[in-house]
Amino acid sequence: MVRLLLPGDVVSDELIGRYRDMAAMGGNFHGLSVLQHADQIGKLLKKHGCETLLDWGCGRGDAYSSPHKLHQTWGIKRKDVWLYDPAFERYHEKPTRKFDGVVCSDVLEHVPEAEVIDFITELFKHSKKVVWASVCCRAARKCFPYTDINLHVTVKPFQWWQDMFESLSTVDFVLVETP
Repeated sequence: MVRLLLPGDVVSDELIGRYRDMAAMGGNFHGLSVLQHADQIGKLLKKHGCETLLDWGCGRGDAYSSPHKLHQTWGIKRKDVWLYDPAFERYHEKPTRKFDGVVCSDVLEHVPEAEVIDFITELFKHSKKVVWASVCCRAARKCFPYTDINLHVTVKPFQWWQDMFESLSTVDFVLVETP
């Protein structure tokens, strides 16, 4: 039986360790989910005149290297893109500054419910102009290895997430649901 994370099961540091272990296996978290939303995000970044970008939860960051080079599609120089993902040593350094835009693709459902408010607040804290995020509102098809804990540790209806973003927003935002 697959189960969702229960309060007190694990904390972020332990979860990040589990995600790191999965990432080290090489078959997960390539950072390509953002590609399915590239046009929508590009229009939003252009509308807000974004020249700097933070991708929070970028995975392995494949969307920003060949052949994709997503930042070029959006008209942003690679040097002006900060990739952050604590599960990947290469991108584990947390940003300390603000960016014009913040992108967070299919990450929210991996945050323990008790930490969702702080996580979303952090996204807005790093944005000068706009935040774009996507969330999956169903259980994942995978569990953490050797456990029955679903990879999507917080599964809530889309409206729950939308209300959370509306109550915490400090800049313009777009939130979309992914299948």
